[in-house]
Amino acid sequence: MSWEDAVEYFPYKPRRFQRETIASIRSAVEEGRRFCLHAPTGFGKTPVVLAALLPIIEELDGAIIWAVRTGNETDRPIEELKLISRRKPVFGLSLRGKRDMCPLARDLGVTSYEGVGTLCRMRRDKCPYHRNLKRLKGEEIVPPPRPLTFSETFELASEMKVCPYFLQIAFLEYSHVISLSYNYILSPLGWVIRHKVPFRESILVVDEAHNIERAAMELNSKSVTSTTVERALKEVERYDPEDETGLREKLSLTLTFMSQIAVSEDGVFDLDSFLGETGLGPNDIKAMYAIAEEVYRDQMRRGKEPRSYLNSLAEFLIVALEKSGQEGVAYLYSKERSSIKLEVWDMRTKESLAPVWDDFYSIVFMSGTLEPIDAFAETAGVENCARMSIPSMADPEKVRSLIVSGVSTKGEELSAEMVRRYLRVVDAFLSLPGNLAIFTASYRIQEEVLPGIKELAEDHGRHLFVERRDMPGDEASWILKEFKSLPKRGKEGLLVAPAGGRFAEGADFPGEELEGVMLLGIPFDRLTTKTRLFIEYNQRIYGKKRGRYLSYVVPALRRASQALGRVIRSEEDEGIFVLADERYMRRTYFKLLPDFVKQNVNLARWDEIKPPY
Repeated sequence: MSWEDAVEYFPYKPRRFQRETIASIRSAVEEGRRFCLHAPTGFGKTPVVLAALLPIIEELDGAIIWAVRTGNETDRPIEELKLISRRKPVFGLSLRGKRDMCPLARDLGVTSYEGVGTLCRMRRDKCPYHRNLKRLKGEEIVPPPRPLTFSETFELASEMKVCPYFLQIAFLEYSHVISLSYNYILSPLGWVIRHKVPFRESILVVDEAHNIERAAMELNSKSVTSTTVERALKEVERYDPEDETGLREKLSLTLTFMSQIAVSEDGVFDLDSFLGETGLGPNDIKAMYAIAEEVYRDQMRRGKEPRSYLNSLAEFLIVALEKSGQEGVAYLYSKERSSIKLEVWDMRTKESLAPVWDDFYSIVFMSGTLEPIDAFAETAGVENCARMSIPSMADPEKVRSLIVSGVSTKGEELSAEMVRRYLRVVDAFLSLPGNLAIFTASYRIQEEVLPGIKELAEDHGRHLFVERRDMPGDEASWILKEFKSLPKRGKEGLLVAPAGGRFAEGADFPGEELEGVMLLGIPFDRLTTKTRLFIEYNQRIYGKKRGRYLSYVVPALRRASQALGRVIRSEEDEGIFVLADERYMRRTYFKLLPDFVKQNVNLARWDEIKPPY
């Protein structure tokens, strides 16, 4: 492929490595191979991949299916497609679920996934928006000649007084690019796309691909809490007072079982013992679904959101029974505040993902933290893979890094002495100018050092922002906006958040919005029963040393790299990085760090740090 073939699909002046990347992607995809692209944020992965694939998809009968981690990210490739369409008209859309696209649910105040799905299923024939759409003729549901974000589709549907969700489904067959969440690729939701767009003639793009394995595990697993069982029991008492199936007693026995096994913070439970002691089986699942339907009908009659705890419990039992006796599936319990959680956890990422990739003509996996690509390909079931790694755009003269010895978050908890040492490092870090962020190894570590950090932030005159567990999305958005605005107002802020959290991975901080990052520890998964079982499972597959490396070390260093990458968003950005854990000096860990950190790094003891490093 020559540059002339792609130039009409590339709306920018090409920068370093972009032409070569387009050519490499095109070559691999035309051969039907998978392509893994590691490229830093700011490189322009989205327009580069679109420019490479759009000429190919014109020769196929499918579409470019662009999969992102969450629905909130679906608009990003469509915004790039809009720029391309100014020169070369190409239609595409961002696809969202019923929860975001149902006007009837908005009218009635229904907000949950279960509630909206149930509302659509039970009221569709009477829904005025759906009925209006069905009345339209074919020529009236042809999309406009421009790419559509999900909100633009919703607005168009509002003008037409039709259902936005099913309008976007009608538009799929006209789309060259369809942006959607991982769920549509990894779960049965994919049928919505498949009956309109042939996957075998489509090219899949997996954006932020380092997240795909965890997403697959979450989708293939299921959990239920004692609180859910308690509320399911109340539904039985209210909607099936005769209790001919004996569900009341069985759910009471379920609560007894859950309370008796929870002798420690977490552990494993035996499914056969659970079924034997509770008496639950397939017939009870049918009874739960039948009662759940009564719950839904009653709630809708009373203008309530249609939700059923019996439905949730039935879905858990189905997954538990389906996966019984399968290697790579664990049955776990854990304590969560005042509840006990049972979980069916499917660890088989390679086995579950490899068949998904076979459905497509070709696939592009891309991320700013896909390295080491061999490790990603091995655990994600990616075979016959071409690859390319783009170096960081950072100017080594504008980046300084420091690894601190004498401090470490290793162990179950920090000693008083280790907390004191860390606060000494934080004090020195806060003497740097500009907006700064401390990304901690975990919420647990964060809680141990936070009181001292608060005092130091006040001493240094910094506005403090802290990410909390279960923080509402609107509060997180406010924090992000407020923190990023401080430099323009001549103020300095400090953001404290866990590595792997929403600010350490999903947020952009260009220019002066963030000028320094401190990693307070290494963000390893906590060594719970769940983590140990995952490591042991991978050790059985890949060997003792490599299994631990793939399942424990690589994910932690990817989280660290994501957090560090918040600072460097362009060639002009400057940054200071403090890696406050002496284990970063280990060769195995150090080589997994971003190249912009490794290019200009120094070492210092915790009590000898002298800014500006």
